[in-house]
Amino acid sequence: MRKFVFFCFIICSWITGLHAQRVFIAHRGVNMHSTIAGENSLEAISLAKRAGFQAIETDVRLSADGCLVVMHDSTLNRTCLNVDGTTLSAQIPVSTKTLMELKQDFILKADNPEVRSRIPTLREFLTECKRNGLYTFIEPKLIDETGRHYKDIIILANEVLGKGNYVITSNNCANEIIRSLGINDVRLMGVLYQTTFEKIQNQGDCIMAISASRFDENEYDHYVALAKANSLMRESHADKFMHFNKINRNDINYISTDLLAPDLNGQGILLVGKYEIKDFICPTITMAGSILLKKEQTVVLNEPLPCVTFGGIYLEFELKGHAEIKLGNQIFNVKTGNIGKHQVLINNASPAFEVKSLSDELEIKRLTLKIVQY
Repeated sequence: MRKFVFFCFIICSWITGLHAQRVFIAHRGVNMHSTIAGENSLEAISLAKRAGFQAIETDVRLSADGCLVVMHDSTLNRTCLNVDGTTLSAQIPVSTKTLMELKQDFILKADNPEVRSRIPTLREFLTECKRNGLYTFIEPKLIDETGRHYKDIIILANEVLGKGNYVITSNNCANEIIRSLGINDVRLMGVLYQTTFEKIQNQGDCIMAISASRFDENEYDHYVALAKANSLMRESHADKFMHFNKINRNDINYISTDLLAPDLNGQGILLVGKYEIKDFICPTITMAGSILLKKEQTVVLNEPLPCVTFGGIYLEFELKGHAEIKLGNQIFNVKTGNIGKHQVLINNASPAFEVKSLSDELEIKRLTLKIVQY
């Protein structure tokens, strides 16, 4: 029943393209750059579920004895420690270690030693995704012209998740090999900046990943409109406001992220209600209820923000002028006429929030802030 409900949700998102129904993908799980949990760890899956993500992305490589393991990089050094917690002293390729060695000798990095865990196999990772009801994007990080390992991944995904509950994603090389093997009942995702629009379009049942960072605004808007006109679902990655703003202006079905909080859909606990213009300390509030700031003047809350162990901070605003905004651990600029929103994950902190005028006069017409503990 759960699979059927989720399938209907995905189809509805595809047809309507409404922002309220867009799907957020936890990129390599919720790990926040290997701080709150290990990258691609089982813990990062459960955190993604708690935060309200509907999907997750992971990466697959081969161990020395041919086992499918979950790891993004070709080496262990960025994401792993020795099992005793010490730093790896030499470059260690994943492909040079057997599954037993990977399991016994290394742990995934995380700030809290208590949540540092072992490198999962693909089966372990997919089993946890199924338990948490997460639509799964699987990226093979191995070149296999025969397609044998791609078939192994698909067979395993069908067994654990079931057909229709996952996506295979690549720069189009793996996608082309998969289709050349006559496998046409698996959804794919192609990365546009690594291939051509036509090649992704010709794959059939293929999501188009359109980069919000590599394409400028005109190119990005063009490719999104072109994909939509050709009935292709669209995906983009964002961690910063400048990229998330592009996504919010367009019709994107899937949003992949390492640091953004997913749209609020009933998850978590709203702390201290929500903050609006009346709750901020500022030099001038107009009769119409807007905030007016001169250059370098700031707006802050009239009370300290609550400490959040794991949650999200959500901002919506409408302003005229040029502002610098601090939100959580991010600082970004907003220019004249923006009606915008931003939302970031928080880990064990009292989140920062401030608006500073960068123009001679800044008018803030609307300002809403919500803080959620997941």
